[in-house]
Formats: sequence, C-alpha cells, structure tokens
Amino acid sequence: MKLFENKAVSIVLMVALIAAGTWLGGWKGLSSLYSKAEDVFFVGEDGDGICIENDLSERAAAAGNMVTIARKYLGDSPEVNALSDASSALTSTGKNRDIAARLSANQVLGTAMTALYQRLETENLSSQDEAYRQRLYADFNSRNDTISHDPYNQYAQAYNQTLSGFPASLLAAVTPVHEAALFY
Repeated sequence: MKLFENKAVSIVLMVALIAAGTWLGGWKGLSSLYSKAEDVFFVGEDGDGICIENDLSERAAAAGNMVTIARKYLGDSPEVNALSDASSALTSTGKNRDIAARLSANQVLGTAMTALYQRLETENLSSQDEAYRQRLYADFNSRNDTISHDPYNQYAQAYNQTLSGFPASLLAAVTPVHEAALFY
C-alpha cells in the first residue's frame, strides 16, 4: 500500500473526501429543508391537515359544485367544460406532490371559475341557484385568501433564501435541488 504513503496521493484523496462529504451533507441538508416545507404544504405545520392541500381540495369541490349548477343552465358550454377540466387537472396534480404544478393548476382553476361565475350572471338562475352561485364563489375566493396566509409560504421563503446564499447556491448548481414554489 505504498500508494497511500505518497503525500500527493494522500492530499488528493483527502480533498476528494472532503468535497464529497460537503456535497453529500449539503444536499441532504437542503433536501431536509425542502421536505419540511413540502410537509407543511401537504399536511400542515402541525400535521393537523390545516394546509394548502386541504384548501386546494375545497376549491376543487366548490368548482365541481359550480359546474353542477352551470350544467342546468348552460349544458356543456365551453365555460362549463373549462372549469370541469381545470378542477380535474388540479385534483390530478395532487397525486404526484408537485407543488409548482399545483400552483399552476390553481391559477387556471381560478381563471376558469371567474369566467363561469361571470357567464352565469347573464343567465336567469333561480333564486336558490343564484344564492348558491354567489356563496360558492365567495367560499372559493376565501380559500385562496387563506392559502396566501398559510405557513407554507414562510417555510418556502426560508428555504429559497437559504438556497440562494453561500455555499448553498454552489451546492444547488451541482445537486438535484430546486426552489420551492410560493403560493401567493
């Protein structure tokens, strides 16, 4: 083992081990921070289910109920189908835990819900359906307001701030980490 007795080889080996340890430790630390933010998104800060994921599910349910009302008056109009499709897309993105995809789907859902809500204003809805339409829209928008105040956003900001600092920014360039999506 005279190879390890050579000073130059030992120094190169030591530097390589330090670099590998730093890379692995940094990646693990950043992954742990992101995982905490992701957990807050999907199960809540205290693991109690009070989270953005729950609010998104409620928004999708409100959209589904709006589609039910709208079909009575508009059938399968483009606005009805757009909201139905957006609700389905939001629901399906929850299966892969991609927060950025959830954000995008939520924005599409908001646009489709507003379009259908405004389209139904031009229809002669029964007083019961009109009151329900307004209540659904208010609840739908209220959930988005709740999302903007969710602790996930603080965790995601803290993670992103750490990721942009030194030495995390260097580690991010050579590890499979990415910024956390912000929901506001």
